[in-house]
Amino acid sequence: MSTAATISHEAASQRQHTRMKVAAQAIIDGKVYQTSDWSVGGVCIKDYEHNVSIGDILLPQMRFNFDGFDMTIDVELAVRHINDQQNIIGGAFSQMSWQQLSLLHFVRDAYLSGEIIDAGDILHVLQRDNSARVRTTSMPEAEKTPRRAVFEALRKNFGLLLFVVAAVLLSAYVLVNLYTRTFVVAAEGAVTSPFGTVLRAPTSATVTSFAVKPGDRVEPNQILASMERVDGSVLNVVANCRCVVGERLAQLGAPLSRAAPIISLAPVRGKVETTLVVRLKELRKVSVGDKVAINFFNDDSEAFGRVKSILLPGLTDPETLERTGLKVPDLAGSVVVEFDQEVGPGRLGQPVSGRIRTLRIGL
Repeated sequence: MSTAATISHEAASQRQHTRMKVAAQAIIDGKVYQTSDWSVGGVCIKDYEHNVSIGDILLPQMRFNFDGFDMTIDVELAVRHINDQQNIIGGAFSQMSWQQLSLLHFVRDAYLSGEIIDAGDILHVLQRDNSARVRTTSMPEAEKTPRRAVFEALRKNFGLLLFVVAAVLLSAYVLVNLYTRTFVVAAEGAVTSPFGTVLRAPTSATVTSFAVKPGDRVEPNQILASMERVDGSVLNVVANCRCVVGERLAQLGAPLSRAAPIISLAPVRGKVETTLVVRLKELRKVSVGDKVAINFFNDDSEAFGRVKSILLPGLTDPETLERTGLKVPDLAGSVVVEFDQEVGPGRLGQPVSGRIRTLRIGL
């Protein structure tokens, strides 16, 4: 039997599969029919005597003869052409798997090139993943809109965009942590105090009561506290301005000497400052004028200021430790911060946390 390939081409509407007149047979219901030609897209069967109509589905086995063995492929054939005069029907393969398509392509190429193949070659083709991919048809330029073009670009590059976003987020996280570790100094403790007047005891006496509490607004000559002298006489401490009460600097029942601090006042429009305690190792990074962010604990609001002065004692003085809540002396320094904005009277005496930003651009 001659296996020389006679090549023709289908019409453009039939996808231009290479059509060959080679030795191939179709087995339908156990009966063997010869083929006039076949391609990867379909086959023409000769001498088919059964009544069929256009659109009917047949289930033939395509058998190809090679040297030493035969190969059959189960296919599904949709009838597309009927020639009653020559008893020839033509059909198109449908519902083809990628293994079937790979085998048909391989057999076609083998016939066209005259290559000698064996069963091992067939098994090798079956093991390869040559699955077909959905081919996107190009859209006419007239139908493309800017929105559709953007959508198509995003769809095609979604994986790349996802990778870029993840890389940007990771880089931002690393940079923020690096900036925080390098250029931000956290304060161990802080309180807000008024930048104003401190009323002191005019004579030796004992504080018996306070008429106001921190944050209260007071008018001139308003009584703030009462004191009892050694001889039993009572002395009232009054405000000397329209102010906001700051801290109580004396304890009830504690004897005070002359000029001892009793209470602090801040003018209503006066400035407010806060004292930060910073460990000496971190304090070396801080300079006067550095920006400071202050967070208030009671409502999580934030204010900003600048470093006004830096104190470098060998050990933090007990008064600062008591004001900031630190009970154990530590090798630390005190940083006084002056607020850039007006702070309400309710902030006075409130604990805060501070972050000193030591990055100085242009210096």
